[in-house]
Amino acid sequence: MPNAPITVYDNQMRKVAYLENAFNIGYDMPFNAMWNAQFSLPANDPKTVECKPLYFVEVYDGRERIELFRIASQTVSRSQGNQVITYKCEHVLITLLDDLLYRYHTVGNLGYYTLDALQYILSKQSVKRWQLGTVNFTRQFEYNWENETLLAALWSVVKPFTEPFEWKFDTTVYPWRLNLVEPPKNVETYIRYGVNMQGIEKTVDPTSLCNRIYGFGYGEGVNQLTFESINGGLPYIEDTASQAQYGLVSRVLTDRRIEYPETLLARCEAYLEEYKHPKVSYRVMASDISKLTDTPIYKFYPGCIVRVQDKALGIDFMARVVRKSKRDMLGRPGEVELEIANRVQTLFDSMAAIQTRLQINELYAQGATNLDSHDFADNCDPTHPAVLRFRIDEQAVRINKVLLSYKSEAFRGYNRPIQAAPAVSSGPSSKTTTASGGGQTSGASSTTTTASGGATTSGPSSKTTTESGGAVVETNSNNQIVTPSISPIDNTNVSGHHDHGIDSGVQLMTVGGGYVTWVPSGTHTHQQYLHAHKINLPPHVHEMDHTHTIGSHVHNMEHTHQIAAHTHEMDHTHQIPAHNHEMEYGIFEGPTPSAVTVKVDGVIIPGTGTNMDDIDIIPFLSKDGGGKINRGWHTVEVIPNSLGRIVASINTKLFCQSRGGGDY
Repeated sequence: MPNAPITVYDNQMRKVAYLENAFNIGYDMPFNAMWNAQFSLPANDPKTVECKPLYFVEVYDGRERIELFRIASQTVSRSQGNQVITYKCEHVLITLLDDLLYRYHTVGNLGYYTLDALQYILSKQSVKRWQLGTVNFTRQFEYNWENETLLAALWSVVKPFTEPFEWKFDTTVYPWRLNLVEPPKNVETYIRYGVNMQGIEKTVDPTSLCNRIYGFGYGEGVNQLTFESINGGLPYIEDTASQAQYGLVSRVLTDRRIEYPETLLARCEAYLEEYKHPKVSYRVMASDISKLTDTPIYKFYPGCIVRVQDKALGIDFMARVVRKSKRDMLGRPGEVELEIANRVQTLFDSMAAIQTRLQINELYAQGATNLDSHDFADNCDPTHPAVLRFRIDEQAVRINKVLLSYKSEAFRGYNRPIQAAPAVSSGPSSKTTTASGGGQTSGASSTTTTASGGATTSGPSSKTTTESGGAVVETNSNNQIVTPSISPIDNTNVSGHHDHGIDSGVQLMTVGGGYVTWVPSGTHTHQQYLHAHKINLPPHVHEMDHTHTIGSHVHNMEHTHQIAAHTHEMDHTHQIPAHNHEMEYGIFEGPTPSAVTVKVDGVIIPGTGTNMDDIDIIPFLSKDGGGKINRGWHTVEVIPNSLGRIVASINTKLFCQSRGGGDY
């Protein structure tokens, strides 16, 4: 048994007070939504000082612990002379409203499950008050949050779910435990007229019915996200059975936080499943007799399946308890109010209320449509095309148009030869005659001189020595040969001492043996008169018969010419004196192409002429595996069939996110 119906804790979960004098204690527990509680204290109760804003209170209904709440507000009032302070509280799940997913966050998609997404959100707590418990779902959606509270992000995880789910809490441990489980599917409790039913009220509300939903996500105008691309080209989903019963009722569901068509489609399917029939609800006033009978079938809690029976009115149905409320636990402890409905309205309504409270949607960056133009002009020829590279930003969510326009013009130059400075060029004109190195030739120049063998020649070698006679020879000895053609010489008279160059006393050998001693003769005279010797030599022949025999033989002249690798160095110098080329500025035109070829990212555009306007090049831009145009750089090439000039422009229309970059 608790010491008081309400226990107060400070921000650090330290117990600070028991509120024994609390009265008008009540609570409201909607299914899968924010629970609330309230209580009052006399203004003069000294423990009111402990009931500070954002302190925690634990509420008990008799012995049953209801839940842990946080004080949200307090109101002071006077009634019949008594001052009363009333406190309104919210479930401690509201603490996730204190933290923010600042800026832009993206998680999820294939391989990233529901548990991972929830874990990511709880990891962003400034103070770790919550931990993740049991998660029964393994969905793989992608989520995008921008300046979102942790609570709103938490609830957005289950928005695309089409199957029932239930948030369950365990605040008896710390950090508190959060679970996402499947709700009960079988009847657990009963309400019977004459047993625990005090009253019943049935309401059928078709105002929220819809059986055709058009879904829109991130963006605006023609750039707003839809699911047409994955829904057979249809921008809506519908329920034909509901249409047959109630007629066509169309609605638009817009959630600008969704950036992927798969997530948007799942979100719309969940919404259609919930709203394709009118809301049928029962407000049942029941008696909480579970404390008296201690029977579980009469104990109610949000999310349980209850069977309601009133035979007198012909009522017998099963539905889920979507709300349980008590107005005064102490004054009217047995009175409980239940809302039983065929549709759980509370999740989306609670989310809408919190978003309105925080204006979350206004904080989402939506981006804008951008018009961009890329112009270029360049000379070109068949081997040097005119090339333009342009970039599509990674933040481009949608690409609406990419148009190419161009025209062909005459090749354009801007001047004629300009002045040249003095120059000297030198060096070998060729360094190596053969690139492969040296060369070699071999073999005989002639293998056989005569093919038939030897030969014999005979006879004089010369028949006539001379035809005109002999020759003239002059000498000082006694043996002279005088030819007939010599003229007489002058008379010579030589006298005086002479020794013929032999010293006196030299012994000279004589013929036959012995010797004599040389003695100079002394002074004497040789008288030589002018005379002539004439010798007639008639023509004659020296006969010299002989024979030369040449045997059969071969002249073998095998030889090799080895030419080593070498270089012919031919250093030379050209001396160019200073001179001027006259320069003329202007625009000088050349030929104009008669045909061009256009390539976009390497793909040829068929049927192009020399001048084209607004060619849609989206079909030719490179794309990823999903068929979307690659973000990044793209290339356009215009190739003429001759010298020419191309003037072109590319105009793009795209929708860009307002994310990324700095603030400069």
